[in-house]
Amino acid sequence: MSKNSLAPINDVNLKIFDEICEERFAKLNLDSLLVSIIDNVPADALPHLAEQYHITGDEGWLQALSDTEKRNLIKSSIKMHRYKGTKYALEEIFKTLNIVGNIEEWFNYGGNPYHFKVILQIFNRSINEETETKLRALIDEYKNERSWLEEIQFHLSTLARMHTYAALIEEETITINSRSKNG
Repeated sequence: MSKNSLAPINDVNLKIFDEICEERFAKLNLDSLLVSIIDNVPADALPHLAEQYHITGDEGWLQALSDTEKRNLIKSSIKMHRYKGTKYALEEIFKTLNIVGNIEEWFNYGGNPYHFKVILQIFNRSINEETETKLRALIDEYKNERSWLEEIQFHLSTLARMHTYAALIEEETITINSRSKNG
C-alpha cells in the first residue's frame, strides 16, 4: 500500500480500491486536462482561477491584457512557480504575456556582480510610469532573490504601413567652347 493511501482504516477492500485508483490516476495526463478546461472556462471565471493558481497581482495578472494572455498565464502557472527565481522563469513569463524580452546578466556586459538588465521590445502597448512600475514588480516577483535589476530598456515598436516616396532631379550644364582656326 502506498504512503498516500486513500483508505482511512485498515480494510482490505479499501486498500484494493486505493491501489486501483492510484494505478488509473497515474496514467492520466493532467496537463492536457488542465489546458482543455482553461480554454473552455467562461471569461468571468478567469479571475477566480487566477486566484486559485496564485497569479493575481504582480505575478502576471496585471500585465495580461487579453483573455488569451490570461488563459495562457493560468495554464503556465504551475511551471512558472516551479522555475520561479531563474532566468528561465523571467523569459517564460514574458513569452506568456506576449512581451518580447531578453535578460542580460552582469557577466555578459561587465556589470556589477548579481545585477542584470532587461531589454524589452514593446509592440502595441503603451508605456507609462504605471506600466513600468507593474513590469518592475513582475520582474521582481520572478527573479532570483539575490539578483538586482539594474535597468529596463524599452524598445518601442509598432507594426504600421509606411509609404516612402522618392524623386531624383538631376541638372547638368554643358559648356562648349568653339575656337575657329582662323581667329
